[in-house]
Amino acid sequence: MVPAGPENVQPGSGTDPVKSMDYEVIVIGGGPAGAAAARRLARRGRRVLLVERRRFPRFHIGESMLPASNAVFRQLGLTDAVAAAGFVRKRGASFTSDDGELGSYVDFTGCSDIPSPVTFQVPRARLDQILLDGAAEAGVEVRQEHRARDVAFAPDRVTVTVSDAAGETTTVDAEVLVDASGQAGFLARRLELRRHDPEMRHVALYAHFEGVPRPPGERSGDIRIVSRRDLGWIWFIPLSPTVTSVGVVMSRARHASRPREDAETLLDFLLASTPVAAEQVREARRVSPAHFEADFSYSARAYAGDRWLLAGDAGSFLDPVFSSGVLLALESGVEAADAIDRALAAGDVSARAFAAFQKVQRRRFKYFRRFARSFYDPWFRDVFMTPTRRLGLTEAIATALAGHWRPSFLNRLRLELFFAAVAVQRFVTLSPRRHGAPAVDERDVGC
Repeated sequence: MVPAGPENVQPGSGTDPVKSMDYEVIVIGGGPAGAAAARRLARRGRRVLLVERRRFPRFHIGESMLPASNAVFRQLGLTDAVAAAGFVRKRGASFTSDDGELGSYVDFTGCSDIPSPVTFQVPRARLDQILLDGAAEAGVEVRQEHRARDVAFAPDRVTVTVSDAAGETTTVDAEVLVDASGQAGFLARRLELRRHDPEMRHVALYAHFEGVPRPPGERSGDIRIVSRRDLGWIWFIPLSPTVTSVGVVMSRARHASRPREDAETLLDFLLASTPVAAEQVREARRVSPAHFEADFSYSARAYAGDRWLLAGDAGSFLDPVFSSGVLLALESGVEAADAIDRALAAGDVSARAFAAFQKVQRRRFKYFRRFARSFYDPWFRDVFMTPTRRLGLTEAIATALAGHWRPSFLNRLRLELFFAAVAVQRFVTLSPRRHGAPAVDERDVGC
């Protein structure tokens, strides 16, 4: 039984008061999931501590947001703050074959199922600062440069050991813990919850560039994705009037087949060996170091238990081809906060109280994984990059890629028709076959 009431006395227990909790909720991690969960809870009147191991602002790969994130900003009361930041506006996404002969454009602004179609390209350091400042403004106690070192669960509380920048440690108690520690997976790793996706073992190399050309007019802020016939892909995300995030995703196996070389050398080679990408960076210059990440697609065996929940990347992360990362983090943070608020009000913070939260995390991950995994299927790419307005398939795809993972019944039906067409493409040519064979000899390129 969870302690209840203002003095943490169990009504009618006839026992002495239980020691008061330091906080009702401890959140580990100040990224989008943690900041969203903390702000949401504080606005509900909950006492929240957020510990973040780094000092913001800190570098993070730039992000291409999805329109569905606009609804989360409204829920958090941060719409005006995000709009005032001056981020590059994004209205859609283009997908192009590596030789430029095949392509499609996903237009968010032309779909009736997308209520707020214009979103943003964001330097994550700036967006994350807005979210963390929003948590503090709502009353969250934010401790930066504080690292969660250990955790202990008891029948009536969770205790977290925290160290500061000087190495001094202290312990804090709460009724519930939210692990929003990102890929570090503070709790997920301790409980052996993480499950890497064997079908999506990929690596990414990325850096910031200046001088990358952009389309004219209002489409200049759109993300551009180049599809390689060897099943890799390249992104171009305009983060500011001058800076573009450029990255390459490839299989881990093909990366391993390459000679050992530093990230900058390999990134330059991959861009130069892709005709469309090579043209984009021909007069550009890299203005940041190149970064490398590996095996970044995973889920969790469980997303909640007695007195704990996983939010954002601490629970799961998908290949970024459809830019779902921050949206999933924000939504899961808000959902974690709502689940905890209800559980605290009911006096039950057991795994049973968080069952609905866990179900939603699994459903959403499964929905987006279907698209992310399919993008590495050459038959999917053939159909996807040959757009058609027949039967409303284009609008259904745009709605899904805008992040609306609970589409209308009609759009769900259209999406199933689309995937049926992909299945048929394996045997009957419905769309031009551009991805069935590598564009170059893999023995030479190795990617």
